[in-house]
Amino acid sequence: MSTIEWTGIILAGGLSRRMGSNKAWLDWKGSSVLEQVIQAMTPAVNRIIISAGNNTAAYNALPYDCVHDAYPGKGPLAGLHAALKSSETDWNLVCACDMPLLQATFFNGMKRLTESGQEHQAIVPRLAGRVHPLAGAYHRRVLPELEQRLRDGRLRVTEWLEEIGCRYVEVDELESAGVHDVAIQLSNMNTPEDYEFIRNR
Repeated sequence: MSTIEWTGIILAGGLSRRMGSNKAWLDWKGSSVLEQVIQAMTPAVNRIIISAGNNTAAYNALPYDCVHDAYPGKGPLAGLHAALKSSETDWNLVCACDMPLLQATFFNGMKRLTESGQEHQAIVPRLAGRVHPLAGAYHRRVLPELEQRLRDGRLRVTEWLEEIGCRYVEVDELESAGVHDVAIQLSNMNTPEDYEFIRNR
């Protein structure tokens, strides 16, 4: 494994409309969903940034850097932009705060995959044709194109990934990099039903 430094970015600025309460603070085995994600990410990174949308107050008690959107109301691209602006490392591991089944093997596997994909600006899992942009590795080189998209109001994440020449990694590549139970790890939750289902996995 290389000795380059990595920043971990957790996107926690969503409105959680369908869940009805902040997903980050839902109970998870006596802790919270957010703390579970932090625990999985911590071994792989040197610093964690929480991208809080317009709700930094919700996370101020945590011992991590917390950033707010420069382009409010523009979704996950705005959250990613704010965190990458604050990052001081070239490569960054990114995940949403609603993915409590992620494990350290996922983040370490993504780091290994960047070693063979340095020419790319982003590396993102793709399972059975479905892209998972909120669990990937992003280089700070993406910032100019990202900022332009936000200014133009072009907010489709998958379109932006195509524009920057994202490298998509399939299940077999992830498994070769040491990531097990890929589909389970990449489960996320938007509704109370999703939460109950994932909590019982």
